[in-house]
Amino acid sequence: MLRQAALRPLRIALWIVAAALGLSRFLWLAADFPNYSPWMIDQAKFTDEGWWANAAVVHTLTGHWHIAGDYNPAAAVPVWPLLLGVLFHLTGVSIIAARTLSAAFSLAMLAVVYFLIHRYAASPAAAQAAVLLMAASPFAFVFSRLAILDTLVVFEFCLMLLVASFAGTAGKLRICPLAALTLLVTAALLTKTTVAVLLPAVIWIAFRALASSGRVWRTFLQPVVAVAIAPFALLKLWALFVCWLGYGADYTYFFGVNAMPDIDWPQALHWLHDLALNGFFIDRLLYPLALAILFVSLAFKRRLWRNQLFTASWLAIAAAAVFIFSRQDDYAPRYFLVMLSPVIFVVVLAFDDALRTSRSAAGILAAAMAITVAFNTFAIGNFLAHRQYQLYGAAREIAATVRADRNRSQLLFGVSAAEVGLIAGLPSINGAYGIDDMAVKVARNKPGWYLVWNEEIDHDALAGHTMTPVARYNIFDDDDRTMLVLYKLQ
Repeated sequence: MLRQAALRPLRIALWIVAAALGLSRFLWLAADFPNYSPWMIDQAKFTDEGWWANAAVVHTLTGHWHIAGDYNPAAAVPVWPLLLGVLFHLTGVSIIAARTLSAAFSLAMLAVVYFLIHRYAASPAAAQAAVLLMAASPFAFVFSRLAILDTLVVFEFCLMLLVASFAGTAGKLRICPLAALTLLVTAALLTKTTVAVLLPAVIWIAFRALASSGRVWRTFLQPVVAVAIAPFALLKLWALFVCWLGYGADYTYFFGVNAMPDIDWPQALHWLHDLALNGFFIDRLLYPLALAILFVSLAFKRRLWRNQLFTASWLAIAAAAVFIFSRQDDYAPRYFLVMLSPVIFVVVLAFDDALRTSRSAAGILAAAMAITVAFNTFAIGNFLAHRQYQLYGAAREIAATVRADRNRSQLLFGVSAAEVGLIAGLPSINGAYGIDDMAVKVARNKPGWYLVWNEEIDHDALAGHTMTPVARYNIFDDDDRTMLVLYKLQ
């Protein structure tokens, strides 16, 4: 009791730190994705926010969700656009509002992580450590401040694990959690289709919850139905509904343009090397620490695998790694974000086990986590202290230029047109994807303005048009996306 009382001030202080770090994600949301970060190669910082939000932007501005012949991903993944559509009708088109929603899901995830670890760890310190590590992650911090799908996906994954853990208790099957799990999985798949790779981990948690309640392998079908068969049946109904509405071509195009490439097997060792190296996107200390725990658990501490969440975490990590490997040279840092929570779970569950079995191991893990929190908190503070607004400022200036020319269409065309449109409340069409050929799309929609990076002009799409340069903006650290140029189309 005396020891618990002595530790209480420390725990309160750590909760205050975790809360401060979590809330810091809402500060200065207009700031650009930080330049020269470890994740600088990720293209989501100048495209994905606008692409995923475009249906909501278009609906707010025009009353329609769909642009004929353009890239309309909302036909296949409608959850995020619907959430933003509701938000924008309250706030107006605003990237700050969109990023606030993403940051809110990131904050809610901390609560889910606490309750999840609390169910699978004996020590309350493990749950607190998990929340603190997640809150202090600069990886989660920078991507939670982008209005993209991945933060919502991580929240949904953690929530699926938590709900699955209630599938069976006290020797009884619980129908309500399984039904809720079916709806949650369906919503997650309609948020981002790659959530499918995480479902084996969810099935494992649900199955073990049923097995621990006195049921055996014959009950394996129940979580499979709840997590896989029923959601995919609901997805089929959604596809039929979308086709009935007349958007079947958009639905099919989405899966075609995002299809997995054929693996170049002679280069497999090269891709594996890159995959292992890029795992440091997750965390420079927690990632190798989790790999060390994997080796120790396989060689010496096999009882760790009796913890259902420990096993589920490695199932999720392995499945995500296979997906990323299949992308070959497309190792976008955001693809690794779904690995962050399982990596943290592995570390804190090993810490929880060490608290009961090895004081020295517990001390080493505690020191590693403390060092991680200290360095990561410094990194977050550095991002906040060195904010930049080049893209945000450029979009505002572009909007002023476009609106000042009342005799010209305000429609923007370009790969980052939707991003600028989200920031400035302007309509746009996609310059990279679309059902129609780019030239056909331009001819139909007649955009008045063209946005291009580093003078990489799509001459085929703009054949017959005269382009007058209006403004140039130096923005990002990526050599391929340094200068954004605005042209007037005639």
